[in-house]
Amino acid sequence: MLNALKLSELLNKNTHPNLYPRLFVMSPNGTLMAYTTPIDIRDLRDQAALISMAWKDHAAKLPSPATDSSPPQLETVTIETANNNIIARAIQPSLLLVLVGGVPPSRKAVFKITPEARGEARYPPDGGDDGADAVVGSGKAASVLSTMSTREKDVKGGALHIQRKKIDALTEYLRKDFDAKGFVMPDGAGFS
Repeated sequence: MLNALKLSELLNKNTHPNLYPRLFVMSPNGTLMAYTTPIDIRDLRDQAALISMAWKDHAAKLPSPATDSSPPQLETVTIETANNNIIARAIQPSLLLVLVGGVPPSRKAVFKITPEARGEARYPPDGGDDGADAVVGSGKAASVLSTMSTREKDVKGGALHIQRKKIDALTEYLRKDFDAKGFVMPDGAGFS
């Protein structure tokens, strides 16, 4: 059974006032399971509805099982708006972890949705280790990135990159925790 109170406590401990002030867990159909506080519940429900619609729309666009023996599953949906970055990640097929993060004040009016199926390239691209493996005498010049600290690389990557790293880490933690406890969210059981 999902302990919503403990999960909400974990989410509250992992927020940042500017980078990712809101985290919540929901079903793909929009049912809220756990969330950070304090919260404007109307705003939270609006975001859950937007995520649910985007998730269902992009999941429906993936190849059906009849066309492929192992179809790709939708793993992540990133929604970029003028005011927020919203990243929804599947913890399990019927459970999504959502991070709502701030954006720089200079961001232009934008609305962009980027879906990722399991195994597809990460968005935004990690950019990580360019030049880190440069070998003396290999003819390949070392990149400036090879001398930068992880923090410097994260700052250079921007808010969305930092937010993505946070949701990646939380997803990995929650998947391991749920696996260790044997928790599996039922497929749509009792949710409308």
